[in-house]
Amino acid sequence: QTKDRERGAALMAEDATAVAVTDEDRELATKPVHGLFVKYSLITLIGMAAQAVMVILEGVIIGNGLGSFGLAVVGIIMPLELLNLALGGSLGMGVATVAGNRLGAGDMAGARKAFGQGFWLSTYLILAVSALIFIFAPQIALMLGATPDLVDGVVTFMRIFVCFYPFCILGQMMSSVLRVDEKPGLATAAMFGSAVLAIVWLYCSIFLANMGVAGAAVYYGLSIGLWFVAVFYFVFSKHTKFKIAFSDMKLEGKLCKEILTIGLPTFLVQAASLLYTIVINNYLGVLGGDLEIGAFAILNGYLVYILNMMWLCSTYGVQPLASVNNGAKRPDRLKTLIRASLVDTAAAIAVVSALFILCAVPICTIFCGDEPDLIALAAANTLPLCLLACLGSASNVMSAYFQAVDKVVIATVLGMSRYLLFTVPCIIIMSSFMGITGVWWAQPVADVLCFAFTMVFVVRELRRLGSLRVERTVDSSDLSKEGAVA
Repeated sequence: QTKDRERGAALMAEDATAVAVTDEDRELATKPVHGLFVKYSLITLIGMAAQAVMVILEGVIIGNGLGSFGLAVVGIIMPLELLNLALGGSLGMGVATVAGNRLGAGDMAGARKAFGQGFWLSTYLILAVSALIFIFAPQIALMLGATPDLVDGVVTFMRIFVCFYPFCILGQMMSSVLRVDEKPGLATAAMFGSAVLAIVWLYCSIFLANMGVAGAAVYYGLSIGLWFVAVFYFVFSKHTKFKIAFSDMKLEGKLCKEILTIGLPTFLVQAASLLYTIVINNYLGVLGGDLEIGAFAILNGYLVYILNMMWLCSTYGVQPLASVNNGAKRPDRLKTLIRASLVDTAAAIAVVSALFILCAVPICTIFCGDEPDLIALAAANTLPLCLLACLGSASNVMSAYFQAVDKVVIATVLGMSRYLLFTVPCIIIMSSFMGITGVWWAQPVADVLCFAFTMVFVVRELRRLGSLRVERTVDSSDLSKEGAVA
C-alpha cells in the first residue's frame, strides 16, 4: 500500500509539473479558450482577407490585360494551384499538429524534432514533385485539357510556376507552425505582405513590362511563395523553440509517417472539392449551357470562396488550441473549443451569407459586367449555394479538430463528407427528377445532411471528453484520500 501511495503521489507530482511547465510559457494552455479561438481566427482572417482582395484584383487584371487567352491558360493550370494548396495545407497541418501535441505534453525537444523533420520532409517531397512537373510539362498540359493554341502558353506558365513550388509549400507549412508557436501575427503579416507585393508585380508585369503569361506565372509563385520569409524567424530568432537544423536532414520513418498521416485529410479535402467542381460543371453543361457554367464560376470563385475562407480561418483557430491542449490532457478546454468553434463559425457565415443573398444583384454585377442574363442567373442561384453554408461548414471545422487530436480517420471522413459524400450524390439524384434546378438546390440539401452527420461525431467526442474529465477527477480524489489516510 505504501508503494502504491508513493507511486500515485509521484504520478500526481509528475502531472502537476508537466502542466506547470506548459502553463508558465504557453497561452494556448492557460488563457480562456473562447477568446483564444476568436483571436487566432481573426488574426488569420486579416491575412486571408488580403488574399481574397488579391484574387479579385487578379481576375480584373488578367481579364483586361491578357484577355481570353490569359484567362484560358490560368483556367488550364488551376489544378496545379489546387495541388499547391493541397500539399502546403496537408504538410502544414501534419507538422503543426505533431509539434503541437508534443509541445502541449511538455516535450520541447520532441516538438523541435518534429518541426525539423517536417521541414526537410516537405523540402524533399516538393523538390521531387516540382522536378517531375517541370520535365513532363508538355504532357501534363495536354492531360489538363490544353488545346494546340494554348499548349505553349500553358507549358511556359507551368515551368515558371513550379520553380516557386518549394517556396510556396514550405511557406504554408511554416505559417502553420508559427500559430502553434503563438506567433499568428507573423503568419498574417507574411500573408498580407505577399498579397500586396504579388498584385503590384502582376499589374507591372502585364501592363508595363508586357511579360504576358510569364508575368502571371511569377505572380502565382509570389502570392504564396513569399510566405517563405518565415524561414528567417526559425533560423535567427531567439524567441522560438522551433529551429531548422542540418542534423534533421536524415529522416526518421516513424515520425515522417505520423506527419503525413495526420495531414492526409487536408489533402483529400482539396481532392473532394476538385471532384465536386468537375461534376457540377459537367451537369450544368449538359442540362444548361455555357451561361450556367459561367454563373457557377462567379459564385464558386468569389462568393463561396469567401465563405470557405471564413471556415478555413476557423480551422486555423482550432488547430493550435486542439493540438496543444490534447497534448496537455485538458479535455475540459477541448470541450469548450468544440462548442465555441462551431457556434462562432456558423454565426459568422450565416451573417455573411445573408448579405450575399440580399445584395446578390449588385455583387454579381461587379463580376458579370454588362451581361444582364448572366447577372440574373448568378443572382438567382446565390440563394441555394449560400442558404445553409453555415451548417455545411461544421464538417470542415470538426475535421480540423479531429486532425489536431490525432483521429485521422474521422478527420478524413468529415473533411470529404460535405462535397464528396453528400453534394455529389445529391446532384446526381436531384437532377434526375428536377433537371438543372436540382443541380443548384442539391447544395442546401447536402448541407443539412452533412451537418446531421457531423453532429453524430461531435456528440460522441463531447461524451468522450466528459468521461475523461470525470475519470481524472475521481483518480485525483482517490489519491488525495489515500494520502490523507496515510
